[in-house]
Amino acid sequence: MKKYFDFMSHNEVLVRGNLWYTPEVEPKAIMVIAHGMAEHILRYEAFVEFLLAEQIFVYGHSHRGHGETATAIDQLGYIGTDGWNRMVMDFNSVLEIARNDYPSKPIFLLGHSMGSYIVRDWMTRGLGSVEGIILSGTGYPSKLELKGGNILAKLEIMFKGKDEPSKRLDQMSFGKFNKGVQNPKTPFDWLSRDEAIVKEYIDSPYCGQIHPSSFFRDMSAGLLHILYQSAPTLEIKCPLLIMSGEADPVGDYVKGVMKSVNAYKSAGFKVTPKLYPGGRHEMLNEINREEVFSSLLKWINEVLKK
Repeated sequence: MKKYFDFMSHNEVLVRGNLWYTPEVEPKAIMVIAHGMAEHILRYEAFVEFLLAEQIFVYGHSHRGHGETATAIDQLGYIGTDGWNRMVMDFNSVLEIARNDYPSKPIFLLGHSMGSYIVRDWMTRGLGSVEGIILSGTGYPSKLELKGGNILAKLEIMFKGKDEPSKRLDQMSFGKFNKGVQNPKTPFDWLSRDEAIVKEYIDSPYCGQIHPSSFFRDMSAGLLHILYQSAPTLEIKCPLLIMSGEADPVGDYVKGVMKSVNAYKSAGFKVTPKLYPGGRHEMLNEINREEVFSSLLKWINEVLKK
């Protein structure tokens, strides 16, 4: 069953979220999900249904500028002033709702792609601890790449305005991602080997939009902070599961994934890497997603036993 909730973020954006639960069932754990860029939270419902069958309730929202939180289709990608920081704090607000609703239950976080960086940013802010964290489709872009993107975004804002969709930055960010796919049929084949999933993504009015220059400016600054200017400050260094397809360009075909794994190990976290041969960016939407779901559940249950 799904229950809607919303809250006003910084007196400017009404954030829309969902709680998936089973009536008259006591959850054994809670999962809070942060989705990726240019998509929305309802794309995770197959995974949510799997978790519900295992007595794990799920909270998730569409970030500002995404899904039903965006005020209109033509506002997709517009995250507002101080947008990256506010997305991170919106995620924390959803986590606080979950904590208040189920104060005695263990809470897990899952962040995918952009959502993985939102969770990673949350980890630097000393806002509490959770039972475990799953990072999906994450990476470790170079400082040079992030600084270059940030400078270009600022230049585009100077000459074209902050709200102009940036085809150049979109192409720089995503245009190369299909290079690892043999004979791609669509610009988004890098997401998954499941052609039906890719078609659903392309057909959705809430997916695949080109974001404005201000979004790229804020996100690149956010990633520079996470990866090169800060460190995790969780009260308790909870277990981490970092999962990726080996053919995921966002993780630089495993290299960026393992750089993230090693960084968190160096920071004192117990990290479990999980790599899937042939898998692309969205392992929760891959052709072997049942295997992925089961692997995630096994890890969650192992954490809960300790």
